[in-house]
Amino acid sequence: MKKFLSMILVLIIIFSLAACSNPQDTPEVEEPDQEESETPEINEEEPQENEESPGEGEEAEEPEGETEEIDIDKYYDMGKTLYDLGLFSGVSTSEYSPNLEGSMNRQEAMKMIVSALGWEPADEEDNPFVDVADWAKPYVARAYMEGIALGTVPEQNIFGAEDPVTKIQLLTFYLRALGYESTYAYDNAERLGQITGISDNLSGQKENLKRYDLVAVTYDTLLATKEDKALTIIEELAIDGVVDEENAKEFGLIQEYKYEDQRKNGPHEGTNENFQEYLDEEGKLLVLFYSTNEDSEEMKKAFLNAAVMLADSTRVVWVDSKEQEALIEEYNISTFPSVKLYDEENKSSTLPPIPDEDTIVNWVNNN
Repeated sequence: MKKFLSMILVLIIIFSLAACSNPQDTPEVEEPDQEESETPEINEEEPQENEESPGEGEEAEEPEGETEEIDIDKYYDMGKTLYDLGLFSGVSTSEYSPNLEGSMNRQEAMKMIVSALGWEPADEEDNPFVDVADWAKPYVARAYMEGIALGTVPEQNIFGAEDPVTKIQLLTFYLRALGYESTYAYDNAERLGQITGISDNLSGQKENLKRYDLVAVTYDTLLATKEDKALTIIEELAIDGVVDEENAKEFGLIQEYKYEDQRKNGPHEGTNENFQEYLDEEGKLLVLFYSTNEDSEEMKKAFLNAAVMLADSTRVVWVDSKEQEALIEEYNISTFPSVKLYDEENKSSTLPPIPDEDTIVNWVNNN
């Protein structure tokens, strides 16, 4: 009997414990879907972006590869100016249709560059490259002969005709045309582009340049000067008759100067007959007395550029000592070269013969 009661007591305890661990009167709650409640895992193989926002007043960094918005109207106007000057044909022979946003390859760029610089196309047989299309051979040949385009694999006579044009290449083509040494131009293209101003209106792209970049560099090159010259490219083209000077002036590419002939041709020849007339003119008179010695020849190069640069302020004259002996004796010139600046009262000051146009111009402007 005692054993029976003990067994009943044990069973009661077991059932009580079971009821406490899993109560039957408590309703079962459905657990939320794991995908909706938990934060999704981040794939560790993919780089995580920095979600930190830029501070106020700071601009968020643009993703790599994006460029500034292109002002196509600006390039359109540049192209139209080149077209009206006869330096840019676009894609139509009868109207201005530039296709500025189109791609271009190296041989297409050469056609415009050669045309814009006023160079005559060469003969097809002068083209040394094997990958150039027939229509482009005269232009590529001229570019090669002028030393502005050497090819991408010159030892195999490969020009890279169908290759897209890079920023460095485009700047290098024009820098070489401006007189910068071939390798130096390529190695320093971006810096020289800024110094000369020919990269001022580039879009910012470095690879696969569009036609608007070609138009921009061409336009800015017209306003640049060759390394050893003071005349701009557009002025040289006007003097050579490649473009109409009056049209270029209307477009603001060539300005008016007080001494127009001096701007185009350099110093006037001073003679016994006209020297006093130059002295009697209003304003300053800058004179170089030169001989046939080496120092005089070096000085003449700088003096010519100085005359061009001073064409809006100062009359510039040079005097050949052998041809004008009486004039040399009258003004007591005993050393050559001699540089003198005469004021309106015909009083003179002397500049040491430094063969540098910037030094000459600064000296004149400050006296």
